[in-house]
Amino acid sequence: FGALPPSGAAMPKLWRITGGADKGGIIVREGLALASPQCKDRLSTGAEVEEVELQGDRLCYQLRAGTGPKTGWISIKVTGKLLAEPIDGGSPVAAAPAAAGDAATNGVAHTNGAEPAWMEESRRKMAAYRSGEKFLPPPLDEASLPLRLKGTNMRDKLPPHKKLLPKQLAEMSTKNLPGHMSDMKFPHNAAQLKSFGPEWYTEAFHKFGTLPKDNRVTRIVKVESLPTSGFDAAGGAGQKAFIDVEYAKPDPNLHTKLFAKFPWDYHESENSKTYRQQISCSGGDLDGPELLTYVCCEHLFPFRIPKLYFCDINRETTNYVLITERIPFGRRGRVENNQLVEKVEHKPFEVLPVCGKYQDYLLEDPAKIYFCIFREMAHLAAWDHQGRYDSYLGPKPVYTVDQAFMATGGEKRPMKKQMGENIRKGAGLLISQGINFALNIAPQVFTSRGRDPKLLQKLEEDISAIIAYNEDIKGYCASSSEWIGAMHMNLQADNAFFWTDEHGDLDAGVFDWCGFNRAPFVMNFMGCLSGATADFLDEHEEGLMRIFCDEFERYGGPHLDWQELLLRYRLQWPGFMVDACRWVERDVLRECPKEEWSDIQTIFDDKFVNRWNVRCRGTTLINAFEFWPRRDFRKIVEDWAAGPGKRFLTPYTL
Repeated sequence: FGALPPSGAAMPKLWRITGGADKGGIIVREGLALASPQCKDRLSTGAEVEEVELQGDRLCYQLRAGTGPKTGWISIKVTGKLLAEPIDGGSPVAAAPAAAGDAATNGVAHTNGAEPAWMEESRRKMAAYRSGEKFLPPPLDEASLPLRLKGTNMRDKLPPHKKLLPKQLAEMSTKNLPGHMSDMKFPHNAAQLKSFGPEWYTEAFHKFGTLPKDNRVTRIVKVESLPTSGFDAAGGAGQKAFIDVEYAKPDPNLHTKLFAKFPWDYHESENSKTYRQQISCSGGDLDGPELLTYVCCEHLFPFRIPKLYFCDINRETTNYVLITERIPFGRRGRVENNQLVEKVEHKPFEVLPVCGKYQDYLLEDPAKIYFCIFREMAHLAAWDHQGRYDSYLGPKPVYTVDQAFMATGGEKRPMKKQMGENIRKGAGLLISQGINFALNIAPQVFTSRGRDPKLLQKLEEDISAIIAYNEDIKGYCASSSEWIGAMHMNLQADNAFFWTDEHGDLDAGVFDWCGFNRAPFVMNFMGCLSGATADFLDEHEEGLMRIFCDEFERYGGPHLDWQELLLRYRLQWPGFMVDACRWVERDVLRECPKEEWSDIQTIFDDKFVNRWNVRCRGTTLINAFEFWPRRDFRKIVEDWAAGPGKRFLTPYTL
C-alpha cells in the first residue's frame, strides 16, 4: 500500500469491529478514498485494530487481533450504522474531528479527502444500473430507524388539517404556538430563524436526534432570505432561507450550512396573502404531509434526500418550519439574455448547478436530466410494490382490472345528458380563455403554431368532442394496482439535484415532498413534463416511457408494457390542456394584467421571467399549445374509447 500516514496520537487508540457480522466482516480498501482498490479479504467482526489516522468516518488501522488485512482503510460508520467502536477510552465516533468545512462542502469530498457515505452508495447504484442488476430495497432493522421514530408514531401526533377563513388566518398566522411533533415553539419566518438563537436550535436538533446529546449549536452565524420573485426565485410553495450555524464540537456528520422552508407571510403583500390562503388552507393539507414525509420516510427512499434536522407545524396557526441540510449546488455558467453561454466543468459527485422552475433553457442537456428523473420516479414507485413505504402509506392495495370493475357493480351507471353537456361547456370556457390569451393578449410569446387561429379552433373542437371522457380516463388509469405506486407530485428539474459519477452517468437526489402519495404513474408524469418543450417531448416521449418501465421492473415492480404506458400518458393530455388554460385568469393575468403584455416581447423578458406564476403557468400553456397539434389526441382518445376504454365509459343517456 506504500507508506502509511503517520499517527497523530501520542498513545495508541484501539477500535473494535462491530459491523459486517452477516457478511463475514467489513470491507477494507487500500487508500483513504472510497474509490481506491478493495482488499481481497474482509476485516473480521470482533477484530481489534490500532488507529493510525482518522479522517472523518475513514480509519487507517493496524491489525492487533482477529483476521483480515494487516493494514488498510475502513469506514467506521455507513448510513448512520456503526461498523467500528472505540475501546480503551477511545473518543466517541460522533465527536471525531471534522475537516475544515463540513458535510455540506461543495467539493467532491471533505477537504481532508474523506468522502461522505452517499458517494459510495451512488457508485453501487449506478454500477447496478450499468450492469442491469436488480436493485431491491434492503431489509429494515432497528439500526436503520431514525431516533425520532423510535417508540413513537409521528403521524398520530398531527391533528387533522384545519381550513382557516381569511380573517382567522390573518390573526392566527402571527402567533407562535407549539408544534405538534416536538411540543416546542418554533420560528416561522426569517427574522425568527435568527432571533430564536442557538439554544433553540440545540434543543430542537436534540429532540429530533439530529445532534448528539454531547454537542450543541453555539452560534447562528447568518440567516439569508431567498428571493421570492425574479430570475432566481426560490419556488412558490413557501418562503425559504439559508442558515449558517456553528457547533461546539465540529462533526463531519453535521452540516453547518442549512436550509429552511416556512409559510408565506400573510401580511407581506397581496400576492403572499393569496399564496398563503391557497397553500395553507383552501388547497387542502399540503404542508403537513410534506413534513411527515421527511420525518417518516427519509431513510426509506431509493435515492438521496436532504438530511432532515428539524420540522414542525401547528394546525391552529397553519405555521410550520422545515430545516434540512443545504444542497451545495455547483456554479452555473454565465447567463446572457437568459441563455447559458458558458459551460462549467464539474467534478464527479459535485452537485450540478441549480435550475429554476420552467427554466429548461438553462439545462446543458435536458434529455439527460429528464431521463434521470424518470428513472428515479420508477425507482420510487417500484419500491412501493416491495412494501417499502407501508409503515407510512399503509399496505398497498393489490387488485386487477376485473376486480376493480366488479367492485363498482360491473358496469358504469348512466348519467344525465345535461351533466355531459356541462362538462363540455365548462372545459370550453377555460379553453376559450387560453385561446384568447394566445390570440389577443400575448401572441408574441407563443410559437407560430401555438397562435395559429385554425389550429386553435381545431383544439377547441377536439376538446369539446373528448373531454367528457376525462373522468373515465382517470378510472382506466387507476383500474389496476400494477399501474399505481408511490409518486412525487411534482418532480421537475428544480425539485431534484444531480451529479455524475466517474463514468459520467447522472444520478440524482430529490426534495420538496408536498403531495407524496400513491397515484397512477402517468398522472404525475404531467407535473414532471409540464415545463418540457414541445421539441423535447416530440423526440423523447417514447424513450421516457421505455426507461420508466425498464427501471420500474429492475427495482422490483411488475413488468409493464411501455406502449400501454405511452397510451395512458397521452390520454392525460385533454385534461391537462384544460387545466393549463385554467390558470390564465386565476394566476397569469392577476400577476401581469392585460395592459402590461404589450411591453413583453419574449418569454425571456423580465416581466415574464421574474413573476413566478407568469413564468410557470405561462410556459406550461405555451408548450402545450405548441405540442397539441403534433399528436392527433382526438383520434387517440376516440380509438381508446372504441377499444380498451369502452367498458369504462360513462353513458350520458338519462
